[in-house]
Amino acid sequence: MKIWIKLLLGSLIGLALGLFLPVAAQGVLDAVADVLLGVGRYAIVPLVFFSVGVGVSELRQEKRLARVYASTFKYLALAAAVLVLIGVVSVLIFPPERVPIAVAADKALQPVLVLDGLKSIFPRNLFTVLVHGGEFLLPVVVLAFLLGVNLDFDRLLTRPIAQFFDSLSRIFYHLNSLVVELLGIAIIALASAWIMRVAHADPGTYRQILIILAVDVALVAFGVFPGALYLLGVKSPYRWLYAAMGPGLAGLFTGDQYLSLGVLSKHGKESLGVPRSIGSSVYAVSACLGRAGSAMVAAVSFMLVLRSYSQIEVSFLQVLWVVGFSFLVSFVLGAVPGMGAYFAVFMLCSLYGKGLQEGYLVLKAIAPLLVAFGAFIDVLGSAFISLLIAREENVWTEVETENFI
Repeated sequence: MKIWIKLLLGSLIGLALGLFLPVAAQGVLDAVADVLLGVGRYAIVPLVFFSVGVGVSELRQEKRLARVYASTFKYLALAAAVLVLIGVVSVLIFPPERVPIAVAADKALQPVLVLDGLKSIFPRNLFTVLVHGGEFLLPVVVLAFLLGVNLDFDRLLTRPIAQFFDSLSRIFYHLNSLVVELLGIAIIALASAWIMRVAHADPGTYRQILIILAVDVALVAFGVFPGALYLLGVKSPYRWLYAAMGPGLAGLFTGDQYLSLGVLSKHGKESLGVPRSIGSSVYAVSACLGRAGSAMVAAVSFMLVLRSYSQIEVSFLQVLWVVGFSFLVSFVLGAVPGMGAYFAVFMLCSLYGKGLQEGYLVLKAIAPLLVAFGAFIDVLGSAFISLLIAREENVWTEVETENFI
C-alpha cells in the first residue's frame, strides 16, 4: 500500500476517533501523541547531518554547490513573498468579521531572538551542536555544510571520512524509511489529538477566516505550484502534487515540520526523482528557513487581529508592515517546528506592539488549524523548490506514477 494512502486512512481513522472520544481522554492522547512525534523525528538529526554533509561534498565536486544554494535561497524568498501577498490580498478582498477580544490567561510564548540563534549555530564547542535536543536543526545543517565543503580538500586523506558519511547517510535513510512506513499507524493518535484540540475549542466563531485560509491553501496547492510548473514546461504538473501528497498529509495532520522532513526525504528520492545531493540540502534548509506557508497563514491571521483590535479599517501602511514583517518572520521559524504559523502570529504581535502584544491569544482556539495549514504548504513548497532546482541542474530523474511510494 502506498504511503500516502496509509497516512490518509490513518488520519481519517484518527479524526473519527477524536470526534467521539470524551474530553477526559485529551490529556492521555496528547501524551501519546507527544511520544509518537518523538518517534517520527527519531532519525532526523543524524539523517540531516550525514546527508547534508555528503550532499554538499558531491555538489562541490560537481561544481554545483554555489548555484544550488543560491537557487534555494532565491526560491525560498520568492515563495515567501508571493504567498504572503496572496494571503494579504485575499483578506483585503474578502475581509472577515471581527472576532471578540477575550482576555485569556495563558503562558506567554518566548520570542525567537536572532542573536540566540547565532549563538546556537556557532557555540564555543561545535560538538554541542550534535547533542542538542533536536528542536533547532539549523546548527546541525551549518556544521554539516562546513564539513561537507572540507571533505575533498585532499581526497586521498578525506576519502575514508567521505565514505563514512555516505554509509551513515544511507543507514539513517533506511532507518527513517522504517519510521515513515510505520507512520500510518502513529498518525491515528496524532490526528485524534489534533481534532480533539480543535473540536473542544469551539472554532465556530472563526468560520470566515478559516474559509479564507482554506481557499488560500487550495489555491496555492492546486493552482500556484502546478501552474508555475506548467509555465516552466512540465507537461503533467499535477503528478508532482501526487508525488508530494504523503509529506503534505504528514504536515497537515501533525503540524510538525521536522517529522514531515523525514517523510519528504523519502518521497523526494523515490517519488519526486530528486537526487540526494540536492534534496538533502533543499529539504533541510527549507525546514529551517523556508516557511512560506506559515508566513501566508500568519499574515492572514494577523490581519484579522488588527481588524479585531480596531474599529477602523486597516490602513495601507499597516498592510505594507504586515507584508514586510510576515516575509521576514518566515525565516526565523526553524526553532519552533511544531508551532509554525501560530508562533509567527505571536512574533508579529510582539513586533507590532501598540497593545497587540497578546493579540495572538484571540486565535488560540484555532491554533492547531493555523499550524496545520501552514505546515501543509511549507512541505509542498519544499518539494516544489527541490524539483525546480533538480530540473535546472539537469539531474532530475522522472519516476513513473505507478512507482510512486
